[in-house]
Amino acid sequence: MLRFVYIFLFLMIFGFSYAQSEFKFPKGEYKQLAGKEFLDFRMIDERGKVVHLKDFIKKGKPVVIVFWAIGDAPGTFEFLPEFNKLYRKYKDKVNFLAVLLSRSTAKEVKEAKKEIPLDIPVYLAYREAIERYKIAKIDVPYIVLIKPDGVIERIMIRPESYTRYEEPKQPLTSKKVRSEIIAESIEKLDSYIRELLGE
Repeated sequence: MLRFVYIFLFLMIFGFSYAQSEFKFPKGEYKQLAGKEFLDFRMIDERGKVVHLKDFIKKGKPVVIVFWAIGDAPGTFEFLPEFNKLYRKYKDKVNFLAVLLSRSTAKEVKEAKKEIPLDIPVYLAYREAIERYKIAKIDVPYIVLIKPDGVIERIMIRPESYTRYEEPKQPLTSKKVRSEIIAESIEKLDSYIRELLGE
């Protein structure tokens, strides 16, 4: 019995230290991406077809990517339904991609889209996207706005949180409730998309 107690304590300590090392605030690597050309990566669409980010850049429209994770609730699950409003408003002028950073199955994607709910097309990506866009676990949702010429215009990290980061830098939100922060972030993103469209 004592042996099981020791094993349990070891796992608790090890698990806590691992979690601490995994959940770090952004070190700012993403700042180097704004103003530079997009970085391509592979994705799998909802039909199981392999596509590349460059396939969407070629279409001559701005691209808005929201990187997200199923395990990042409640923040992501509160933000994405509001993000749908931007998709519905601009989907004819802008290519929207909801890139799920996961090795989820098609069934899990379908269930998540229904639960959230999420109207935006979902694409699965993993290591390549994470490494190229310098995404840490705590960064999601992580939004990238790309101009029609393929240059990254802006990045917004954690738009549902008072720890929101942006590059180029913007004033940070004061302490507000999450719904107010999300509304403010959606308003900012709306203005950024209009800028991409030259409106």
